[in-house]
Parts: sequence; structure tokens; C-alpha cells
Amino acid sequence: MHTPSFVSLFTFATKLPLMQVSLSVGCLLSCLLAFSGQTTLQAQAVDLRQDKAFFQSKLPEFQAWLRQNELDGILYADSVAVAPRKVTLFLKAAYRGARVCDSLQCAWDRLEKKNRSLSGQFFHERLLHKWAFLSEVHEEQAEVVVRCHDPAHFIARITSHDGHMPVDGRNIRSGAVSEVRLPATLQGINIGDNKAILPGKKVSIVCNNARRYLTNYYKPKGTPVLWKARIDSSFATVDEFVLEVTHLSYEICPDGYFEYHRVYVKGIQKGEDVELSWEFQGKYGSGIIFPPRKNDYKDMDLRYKNNLEDYQRRLFKILLDYLRQ
Repeated sequence: MHTPSFVSLFTFATKLPLMQVSLSVGCLLSCLLAFSGQTTLQAQAVDLRQDKAFFQSKLPEFQAWLRQNELDGILYADSVAVAPRKVTLFLKAAYRGARVCDSLQCAWDRLEKKNRSLSGQFFHERLLHKWAFLSEVHEEQAEVVVRCHDPAHFIARITSHDGHMPVDGRNIRSGAVSEVRLPATLQGINIGDNKAILPGKKVSIVCNNARRYLTNYYKPKGTPVLWKARIDSSFATVDEFVLEVTHLSYEICPDGYFEYHRVYVKGIQKGEDVELSWEFQGKYGSGIIFPPRKNDYKDMDLRYKNNLEDYQRRLFKILLDYLRQ
């Protein structure tokens, strides 16, 4: 995987949480100045195939996320394919028995409806967001394919185009479907806390104001001594945006690790009102936070889930208070 030439020096200095780093600040800054022109978007413009090993290493992490959300009885992360501009995750049915493909479609349809009713987004959108987040690419560079070939054929291909996340594929119907147990609660959705109605608003104004507010919220943040927060909000349309923030610490994790926050916000105009939904994800790590990949970072869902939930609830409460003014 491609990495900057000073990785060995900086990684040695950051193998411990941030509060334990003792390398000279002056030495670090001298190294960093030579690379100050790099940006995340520049890195993502390169051929993604050079980071194939990085993407493949995210399979176990995605599977751990499925397990934590009680979805591992329905789906499992099977493999990854990498093209120059797209990284694809393949998911398969996790269970065995009669009518596997029919049962997978049944579970899929129920998950789509349940997720939508709880969080304002469909289940397929949630899968794509998580895969793009773990892979550290924008949604339009990510793809998730759910497929089954035993004996009938079911496939759902999830992509992102111009702010929309369509599902292309083939559905099957059968008179005999094996019941598949769904999770009692979809834990990772924040139990419905990420959807709100804003009366008498326009979606373009709401999303623009939300993007500006979150940008200003993160601007003064950073890490002790070394860093100011770096904010990328370049992926945006009139009704949705993604905000990525790196070079943070002590926001969510109490142990002083570097943090990477990713916020997805989407608005839907419903008559005179706006339905606003959002998804907040975070990573932590002791490695280096430089393009093309944020090495050695782990999903906070797997270790700091309660901290993550508390933080996003507070953040979006103050955001909604602002937007309702």
C-alpha cells in the first residue's frame, strides 16, 4: 500500500495513544511541512487497486459490525473486489437450509422496511455507508453486492450516483420461505434518534445551514499541541452531504487516541416540512492520519459504542436546536 516516505518515523512516534507521544514537536512539524499539500481528495483520485490489501483487511471489521448488530445470522462478509475507481464488498447468506435465496430476500425486504421506519434511511443505504466508512472512500467509490445462488438467484447491487443510492438486482418469489430471525433491535441505528421533522423549512436551506454549523463546530477542535482539525465537506448536494473530520482527540475516546469522524446528513422535502436524517460514525487509532489511508484505525462501534452514541446524541441535539430557530 502506498504511504508517505516518513511513515516509519511518525508511526514509531504514534504507536501509543496521543497523550503518551514524546517525540519532539519541532521535529514532527519539520517532517509534516514537506507534505502539507496533500489532501484526502487528492489521494482518493489515484487508482484504488494500489490499496487492495487495505480494503481486504476491512472484511473482518465489517463482519464484526454485522455480529454486533445481530446481523451475522443473516449476512456474512464474503470477499472484496477492487477496480481503479470502485471497491466492492460481496455479502452472502449466512444461514443454510431450504429456500436459502427466498429466505434471504424475505429478510432483506423486512430489514429495508424496519430500518426505514426507525431511522429515515433504508437498510441498503446503511450497508453502503458503513462499507464506505470502513474503506475510507466516498460513497460513489463504494459498492455493496448482496447475492445468493442456491438454488434460485437473488442479488441486490447498491451504489451511489449523484446523491442517490439505488438498488439494482433480481428479486425472486416463492410460496415456501424459511423464516429468518431478524435482530430484536437494530442497535447501530441509534434506536430512532437520528431522524427529525423540521416544520416550515426548505431542504436546500436546512442542509446548507447544517453543513455550515457542523463545519464551524469542528473548526476550533484538534489535538493537544500538534494539530488543528482537518475538515472535508466537499461531497455535497442540495439535499445531502458528508463531513469528514480528522486530526481530533479526546472528543469521544477517553484514552487519547487520534479520532476520525464522519457525518452523513440527508434531507427530504415533505410538503411544507423537511425530514432530516443523519448517520454518525467514528474511528480511533494510534497510527498516522495522512492520505491515502488512515492506517491502523478501528471502528469505534466495536469498542467505544456508548461513548459514540452519547457524543452523536449531544451533537445532533444542538444541531437541531440551531436548525429550528
